[in-house]
Amino acid sequence: MLPSYFAIIAAIVSSLGTLYYFYETLKGKAQPNRVTWILWAVFPTIIFFAQRSQNTGVMSIISLSAGVLALLVFTASLFNKKAYWKTKPFDYACLVLAIIGMVLWWLSKDANVAIVFAILADGLAAAPTIKKAYLYPKSESWQAYTLNALGFFVGILAIQKWDFANYAFVIYLFAVNFLIAILAANKPKQ
Repeated sequence: MLPSYFAIIAAIVSSLGTLYYFYETLKGKAQPNRVTWILWAVFPTIIFFAQRSQNTGVMSIISLSAGVLALLVFTASLFNKKAYWKTKPFDYACLVLAIIGMVLWWLSKDANVAIVFAILADGLAAAPTIKKAYLYPKSESWQAYTLNALGFFVGILAIQKWDFANYAFVIYLFAVNFLIAILAANKPKQ
């Protein structure tokens, strides 16, 4: 187990990955799915507040940085038309399911339930990008997702208190970023 300040290092490393994706988006090389990225801005922010309500401490900075920087990528996609990935009905279905998850959390009023539903909703928001990375790997930046996964792995090593509020989201973030990195690094499907 690393000292708790490594959670800040984890947030910095994963932020570098997202900032690289931001750069690739501005260049038009990465083509973010806007549905995914706007929801990736919302759900980590919800998780940040749920974590803060449970006094998770420095681990919550990972969630906050993930949300804020996802909003930056979403905004970049609005300014570079080459960076835009056309959304499809599947993307909107994931959006609806993600919103249902938010409503269920709101009804439950429990911070851990908020984290569960936000992770589920975030996973649904990730589904269009996972599918896109599998089918069109060149539309994603494997380097950015690898940096993100590395940062979140460091975050896992920095967990001091192994309770749900501390470990659930960072483990999820590691897994989804690692998966997208692997898919984006592969050759395009025929």
